[in-house]
Amino acid sequence: MRRSYHNRVTDAVLDLLAPGPYHCFACRREAVVDTEGLCEECREQILLYPSPSCLQPLDGLFIGLQYTEPIKHAILSMKMHGNRQFAPFLAQYLSVPKEWKADILVPVPMHPARRFLRGMNHSELLTQYLSVQEDLPYSSALLLKSRYTFGQKRILDPAARRRNIRNSFTADPACKGLRIVLVDDIFTSGATVYECAKTLKCAGAARVYACCVASRKH
Repeated sequence: MRRSYHNRVTDAVLDLLAPGPYHCFACRREAVVDTEGLCEECREQILLYPSPSCLQPLDGLFIGLQYTEPIKHAILSMKMHGNRQFAPFLAQYLSVPKEWKADILVPVPMHPARRFLRGMNHSELLTQYLSVQEDLPYSSALLLKSRYTFGQKRILDPAARRRNIRNSFTADPACKGLRIVLVDDIFTSGATVYECAKTLKCAGAARVYACCVASRKH
């Protein structure tokens, strides 16, 4: 596992400050923490995700972690409360398999109205860190959210999720012939990334993969 930005910063802070206890980076409880700022309980709950499978139109899927409580806290703190410091911590668990021979990273887009309300697109933030880690370019212009939809987390039925997100994205013709990796935080039913992949392939993308931080173990 590569050492993360947050790991290095934490080491520097711990060198400067008096010995703990500190507040855990994930659960925020006062505790003795490791070099990533995590207490023992949270560290034990950070579990890698077993090899996931996917369906067309996706050509491949990578999921870094199981959606346990510390990861849930970090993701929700980043996307709902604008806590950007969780982005490098989460991005360190993303990886783009070499066999994908990816050309470019593309964050799952957010409708402009929702982005305005949140102040950022958390998927784009993760993509920026992944771009540095993998030495791959990224673009937020190849795929846009052109139709406002209800938040997927409010919809539990997979078929309803697919209907909600259908035809809500627009792809730039510049994606033609590219091997694209979509980047997102959570893979639930897959409705969003599948719709993104379909839109990109209809516009001529050669291959579309997805790279997500976490998913509940199925």
